[in-house]
Amino acid sequence: MGGRMNSDQSPVVLTPHPLQRVGAYALAALAGVDSPEEMTAESFERAYNLMTKHLLLTARVEGSKDPGGFWLGASYTYWPNASGLNTTNRKKISPDERREQMRAWRTFPETGPDAPCMLCGRASCGFYGKVDLPLGASTSYRNTTVPGHDGLALCRGCLASFHALPYGCSLKGGKAVTLHSWDDEFLARAVPTQVQRTKEAAALTTAGIKSGPYAREVEALRWLRGYGARITEMVELFVFSNSNKEQTLDIHGLDQPLAEWLRTTMQDTRNPDGFRYLIRAHQTEKIPGTALLARNAFRNPPAVAQRVVSYLVGLAVEKDALPIEARPLTELCLSYVTEVLHVNQRDVDRVKELAARVAGVLAAKPERGTLKSYEHMHRESRRLEGWLKEQAVRWTLQPDQEGSFVTDEQWRLLFDSDGRSRLHRDILLISVLQELSQLNWLKGVPEDPDERADRDDDGLSI
Repeated sequence: MGGRMNSDQSPVVLTPHPLQRVGAYALAALAGVDSPEEMTAESFERAYNLMTKHLLLTARVEGSKDPGGFWLGASYTYWPNASGLNTTNRKKISPDERREQMRAWRTFPETGPDAPCMLCGRASCGFYGKVDLPLGASTSYRNTTVPGHDGLALCRGCLASFHALPYGCSLKGGKAVTLHSWDDEFLARAVPTQVQRTKEAAALTTAGIKSGPYAREVEALRWLRGYGARITEMVELFVFSNSNKEQTLDIHGLDQPLAEWLRTTMQDTRNPDGFRYLIRAHQTEKIPGTALLARNAFRNPPAVAQRVVSYLVGLAVEKDALPIEARPLTELCLSYVTEVLHVNQRDVDRVKELAARVAGVLAAKPERGTLKSYEHMHRESRRLEGWLKEQAVRWTLQPDQEGSFVTDEQWRLLFDSDGRSRLHRDILLISVLQELSQLNWLKGVPEDPDERADRDDDGLSI
């Protein structure tokens, strides 16, 4: 259907366009190879014809919610006004006419214009707009080209990549969702997994399960958890719609350190409870823990550490004892602030030195209310300043004490550190809990499945 390609030419090459890259790997997965570079002309034809076959199966489908209507429904997001698939006169034409129009739409022109592909520079097969190119300009409103000129010159490989893009995406709330990275190894592993899920979704005869809060970000976490190699580049979550009603594009990025931290934390066998407790720390009455963690990771990374600190301190104050989550979560939080938030390890070590001295003061008072009193004082920087000054005087007056209770450098980190004072104080607070836990100062709170049960909507924490 697509016509033969030159035997000495790779059918598809990767370009700087993120969605073309995802589509190229999706096409490779449909062709049964590991990367676009491994495709031959024959495997390219086979994959492209398979996509066309999937569309032709919708010829007898009347509605997108009917059995077999997956690609009809998806087409409104990916290919508005696609010939024979979702045109306004679709119900007035026969299934055979629909098939003929879809075949015509998905057949490459025999000859192309004398213009290079705008993405890869190879010979183009035609000019294409919004129907074939996601987020491309509509030809109905274009006034920068001659009549009949759809806009962007594309070669067969790039055009086929855009046609394959939906296989590398999921549909959530009427929008397409996919992950992209400049790490080719990541795409080579992540995209085929999504292609399989898309094919399974297309085979279902019933409507999909209703999505929960932040379902797109949650799905991205699921992809990261299943990835078995080190992530070397930023991972971007693309949420887009090519619909005529609402053409949108939102990109939420995970910097490489955060993406790798999440992946290793979800797979960590040395701290198996850490990620489960991290989910628990993000759980609210209305939002499952996985959903809020996913939201914070993609939209407000500092909030991940803040959530852990408030959760641990809240439990400790409420129970007047150290919670069982203290040790695993403090380890995770401290690794997060250094690896993801880029707090200097030397600064963390300085704050932890102070935390050990603070914990020593609290450990000398093993009565109820000690921890709550300290947390109340720690909540405001002025009160913390006054308390530290008081402890510094007492420390100096004690015999055989060496050094200062709080050094000038520690003071600067806590109260005058170029916008990071609050983060350093959070590090101090959880480090105090960590020190008290190591001192076995108070017995940990026993597990209470009714009061603090994990509630996770997709099994990520189990």
